[in-house]
Amino acid sequence: MLTPVLAHPGQPPAPHDLWSAWNLDPVLLLGLLLAAWAYRRGQTGGPRRQVDRWRARCFTMALVALGLALVSPLDAASGALASAHMVQHLLLLLVAAPLLALSAPSSAILRGSPLAVRRAAGRWRRRLGLTHRNLRVLGHPTAVWLLQVGALWFWHAAVPYDAALASEPLHLLEHASFLVTAVLFWHVVVGSRGAGRVSNGLGVLLVFGMAMQSVFLSVLLTFARTPWYAGYANTTAPWGLDPLADQQLAGAIMWIPAGGIYLAAALALLASWLRAAEDGTIHRGGTDLRERDEVDSP
Repeated sequence: MLTPVLAHPGQPPAPHDLWSAWNLDPVLLLGLLLAAWAYRRGQTGGPRRQVDRWRARCFTMALVALGLALVSPLDAASGALASAHMVQHLLLLLVAAPLLALSAPSSAILRGSPLAVRRAAGRWRRRLGLTHRNLRVLGHPTAVWLLQVGALWFWHAAVPYDAALASEPLHLLEHASFLVTAVLFWHVVVGSRGAGRVSNGLGVLLVFGMAMQSVFLSVLLTFARTPWYAGYANTTAPWGLDPLADQQLAGAIMWIPAGGIYLAAALALLASWLRAAEDGTIHRGGTDLRERDEVDSP
């Protein structure tokens, strides 16, 4: 029988009952299903371009990543182990967020939403004064980088982290802040052209800077001499770990797999940057040759 685990109420699950501890929060499940339905409904008819099919696949994988992070037994295990909590965070920050940025689903979801929802969204946007000019700061590369770094360091500090473990609303706020700031960051790095995305060269620098601060935090976690989080003091023993070893494992997860993802993203941006520069050089070279031939011709 499946046991709903809404956030971290009561005692975290032991290893033997982990696979029955799914998060069946109806609000979360309904939100994911409605997002998938609205996106599907909002896709334009007719023969779709290859880029549209690719974006649709990215959005589907983003929903799968969100399901793994928030619905699967990983959510319950994160109440017992810092290492499981770190995997959950990385799924939000480095899998779901870049896939959402690549898929750019907001327009399709809005088109697929009922008319009443679209009208309500427009009213609230006007009421809150959310114009393109006011929201420009959310597309500034320095601002979104700092927002992402601030969220990461704040929620991994001992007091906010333990507070999120003990409180469902704070836990939800933690996950929401991770996801939103990460989507904003990846939007300026790998988002749609013409929608605030920076050049690939600047994207490489942003990803490198994000990777370096992540490594620094992971080193502090890995080589700490005492556990940071009181919330795991009595939950790790059934899993064969003491709190410090569990924290060190969490730091290693942030260090190595996360570092690999940042490295892959930086290399992909660098390759695209060099390829674009080479194509531009070839194009300009061809133009120069044609102009020279025109000058030399009688």
